[in-house]
Amino acid sequence: MIASALGAGDQVETAAARPTIAAAVEQPVAFQLRTAVSLAPTLPDVTVNADEPVEVGFRLTSRSGGALADQDILVQVLFPQGWTTFKALRTDASGHAAYTARVLTTTQVRATFAGSDALEAATSAPAILRVRPQPPAAPSPASDQAPRDGAGGATTAPSAVGGQTSVGEKAVYLASLQAGKPYVYGAEGPYSFDCSGLVQYVYKQLGKSLPRTTDQQFAATTRIARGSEQVGDLIFFGQPGSMYHMGIYAGNGKIWVAPKSGDVVKLQTIWASDYYVGRVS
Repeated sequence: MIASALGAGDQVETAAARPTIAAAVEQPVAFQLRTAVSLAPTLPDVTVNADEPVEVGFRLTSRSGGALADQDILVQVLFPQGWTTFKALRTDASGHAAYTARVLTTTQVRATFAGSDALEAATSAPAILRVRPQPPAAPSPASDQAPRDGAGGATTAPSAVGGQTSVGEKAVYLASLQAGKPYVYGAEGPYSFDCSGLVQYVYKQLGKSLPRTTDQQFAATTRIARGSEQVGDLIFFGQPGSMYHMGIYAGNGKIWVAPKSGDVVKLQTIWASDYYVGRVS
């Protein structure tokens, strides 16, 4: 025996027992540094007329100025309750992503980028969409005369929108931002909706709490005479206790609505003469 030949207590160091130099040296841990990015609005401050289409865009680049293509960014709008995400965009080959907006009052929007394994996250500075003040309309010389027989009924002009925009006007604006999002039964937003989910989501952003279903929202609102509806009122179809559809009144006989499966949030003409009107208080 090797142990007895060397004497009690002696140990033999075999090649297998000797650590190699490579094993003894601690291997360095590799850290992947993420690239810093810049996200900025293409028009930081723009002035438009109320409800005038305007392109709102953002550009995502590396700090060296290189375009970052095929990246997802989220667009947010500032409400009294804070920033609310309402749209997802994807950058093109130049790092640019944009959508068309219509604003009724001065509005701030920004974009956020969540980052990736290789890219840092970023949030843009707000883009300010200012609404140009509307001068008061000059009185018409014939404004006190009744329309002649055979003339069409007067068309109600949209009210000038300033800093005192009503809750109803804000509701219509926020509903318009959801245009094109798919109808999904039971969906409450922000990327898909059913009809009552859209209404609940819109008014929640404005600090108004509504219950979930169409019948519950009908019961929670104040009845208004048909024909007296105002922008932002809720239009209900069906009968009390069995309402089957609803939308947000946008004026001129139209509503913002999440229609049905396979369709998207859009502006529609009220299609029935028998409906109920509810006002959110």
